[in-house]
Amino acid sequence: MNKNQIAKKYSKAIINSIDISGIPGIIDEFKAFSDLIDANRQLRLLFAGRIFSENEKEKAFKALAPLLKFNPNTEKFLRLIIVQGHLSALKEIITATFNIYNERQKKATAVVVSPVDLDSKYVQRLKKALKRMTDRDITIEKEIDKSLLGGFIVKVGSTIFDSSVKGQLRLLRAELMR
Repeated sequence: MNKNQIAKKYSKAIINSIDISGIPGIIDEFKAFSDLIDANRQLRLLFAGRIFSENEKEKAFKALAPLLKFNPNTEKFLRLIIVQGHLSALKEIITATFNIYNERQKKATAVVVSPVDLDSKYVQRLKKALKRMTDRDITIEKEIDKSLLGGFIVKVGSTIFDSSVKGQLRLLRAELMR
């Protein structure tokens, strides 16, 4: 089973067994644990490696859990992920859980790439337009790409709206090459 399949399985279990209002907290705690594992090589070897048995990993997590002060549901799912040997898929589990949560809450994140920082009034207008187009509450993440000559690129999920000058020139070149 690949990481995405594992992530879907766990994220569905999390979403279906926990009150929807508690999901953001669990996602944040998963991120904190993921950062802790990334920062500490010994913990990564302990929990993600194949050196220790499932029983030893569970005992180590039980000893570490009170120090982390996580929500009991977070502890339960992290313990399950560790014991099942799926800790390497934790980032994918976080992403899948976040995506399902946003889908259920009718929310989406739009990444706006522009050559300069966007004015807040323009961001608000863009939010309203994207809300009408997607029927979702939109959160805007701004990125700056100096290689764009003008305009912007908006990514909402798997949909990309490219109104940049660079993108228009690319389309024009493709038309001319036909």
